[in-house]
Amino acid sequence: MKLLSNALAVILAIAGVTVLAAAVVLICRYYQTRIAPSEVPEPPQQPAAAVSQPAHGRFETSLTYTCLASPTGEATSTITWDDAWFALDSNTYNHELARAAAVLSALAYAESNYYQASYDCPPYMEDALTALGFDEVSTESYRYRSEIVDQVLNVFTQEEDSVAYTIARKRLDEGTGATRSVILVSVRGSYGAEWVSNLYVGEQGAAPHEELAARAREALEAEADRVREAPDLEALLEAHGNHAGYTDGAAEIMEAVRPWIAASHERGDAVTLLVVGHSRGGAIANIVAAQADDELAGAKDDPTWEEGALGLGTGDAVMAYTFASPATTVSQDAHDARYGNIFNIVNPSDIVPYLPLSAWGYGRYGEDRFLPAVDDAGFDEAYGEMCVRFEQAVGTESPYDPADARTVRAVIAEVSRQVPTTDAFLTPQGVFL
Repeated sequence: MKLLSNALAVILAIAGVTVLAAAVVLICRYYQTRIAPSEVPEPPQQPAAAVSQPAHGRFETSLTYTCLASPTGEATSTITWDDAWFALDSNTYNHELARAAAVLSALAYAESNYYQASYDCPPYMEDALTALGFDEVSTESYRYRSEIVDQVLNVFTQEEDSVAYTIARKRLDEGTGATRSVILVSVRGSYGAEWVSNLYVGEQGAAPHEELAARAREALEAEADRVREAPDLEALLEAHGNHAGYTDGAAEIMEAVRPWIAASHERGDAVTLLVVGHSRGGAIANIVAAQADDELAGAKDDPTWEEGALGLGTGDAVMAYTFASPATTVSQDAHDARYGNIFNIVNPSDIVPYLPLSAWGYGRYGEDRFLPAVDDAGFDEAYGEMCVRFEQAVGTESPYDPADARTVRAVIAEVSRQVPTTDAFLTPQGVFL
């Protein structure tokens, strides 16, 4: 009995020391992130890696990024880039741009390893953007958001709805004496504790869709004058009925991008804002692009329009491509023509884009474009080509199971039946269903 008591005391002592050590680490990290200067080196603005392809006009280039499915830990994709895209109608789907955007969305994850002290990784994002001709790049938001200790700390400080993203600029001569700045925003998807924010459906999904839309309209009308005077970005985004877990990230990105847009305008450039992202990053990109479209519509339709939160105006444009984005809003206007430049690529075998449920009133801004599913005509040919391209890029066979699409459909139908509202979801039965 005495031996058991001694063993228990030792275990408790070890546990206490472990907890204390963890607390000290978190406190030190908190101090470092808020007060002390960072020890993480700033990525080079123009990486030393040689660029063999031209950085302007139309060209092909191969971009490398981290990939967990690859035996080497890396994947390489060859994409086409064309500066002429940004003079075209942004409401027309561009498959080549969509492929480039998919790789840029993957690179948003790869940049995390550069900011982790335990890895010796190149700045994948900076290398890729240099190859594409972007000569101004900022990945500062990854600082203190990429280490494991940062993600644990975010849980304690309730900052798990933070986000990491890249902002970059490429200046184009449009050939008529006019110049245009292409400002890219690539948003990292769910990373560590950030995944929790996907569950913040909150009150926005607690009522039927019609009631939510009416509430959103009433909030917009009540807030209109105050927002014009001093925009509260989070309040503005939430008033549109947007998912509560994504509005903080979208507001931060909007605040960060605004000076880039202003600087481009100051030197006489029109601006094209290209926003991309995967999963949670796609959801945040979806909201940012929708807000940008609202501003452009206001500037176009209202002669008395006062500058919006992003500072976009006549002559500017927005392009957005998201991948596996969860649903982002309960707004009934999400499919209006003004959002026709937002393209959401959805894999029918992936359950994430179906959440939160459409039965709760949720959807995405813009147009959803679905990849071929197992029961579609011509699927076998498309699937075969996908497998070939996957193995070329990653170096191993694709783990994709086409039959997953049927399972996803069945699960969504059953959950929608048993959990018809978010009120039902927030019950013990709904949570554990």
